Amino acid sequence: MSKFPEAEGIKQTSRVAIISVLVILFALPLLTYLFFLNGEHHFKTLPIVTEKVSSLDGFRNLDGEPIHLKDSVSIVTFLGNQPYKRIGYVSNVNEKIYKDFHEFDGFQMISILPEAGVKDIEEIKLQMAESTDLNDWHFLVGSDDAINKLFNSFESDLSLNKDLSSEHAFIIDKQMSLRGRNDDPELGMVYGYDTYLIANLNKRMMDDIRVLLAEYRFAFKKNRDEKIQKDER
Repeated sequence: MSKFPEAEGIKQTSRVAIISVLVILFALPLLTYLFFLNGEHHFKTLPIVTEKVSSLDGFRNLDGEPIHLKDSVSIVTFLGNQPYKRIGYVSNVNEKIYKDFHEFDGFQMISILPEAGVKDIEEIKLQMAESTDLNDWHFLVGSDDAINKLFNSFESDLSLNKDLSSEHAFIIDKQMSLRGRNDDPELGMVYGYDTYLIANLNKRMMDDIRVLLAEYRFAFKKNRDEKIQKDER
């Protein structure tokens, strides 16, 4: 009769391993919760770099209707007399900013141009509509004076090109203040975001829009919770 090999003793799980597993299962989620709870008291906000920019009273969209900055998070660009020459900038903003954020409530894209640029915009819209929902992208037409007044109200260290265009996009909050950075490691003050390269948008603008939208979500949640507590008293 063949002999079976002697059974080896069952290895005992070490006490250290058991404690480690328990820490991971129970303590780590608690520490994570406390981390985020503490983070609410140090919530990061996007700095206001210019208080209260000009309204859009001097502008109308392509259908002749007014559009407002108040109560919306707005990304403002200036496309100038020949927007088609700036198609690369438009494409960059579309791919990295508009498509990522336009479904958030209260978000809108605003592109400013003089009457001379309308023909180009109609062609650009036809091309963009093939892959982009443009319902929250408003192309606004105004006089040269109205365009300069709006841009100058940003009180930035930037300037418009001779054709009333700009390489920069600007973030306007719901209270019509210009948001940006006041301590960027490379640029110092950031009033507008360079749209020449997608990398520029990835590096600063996308993160800053997320911060601003999170700021409003946090404020909404806080107000809602306070109202619930008040109603329960």
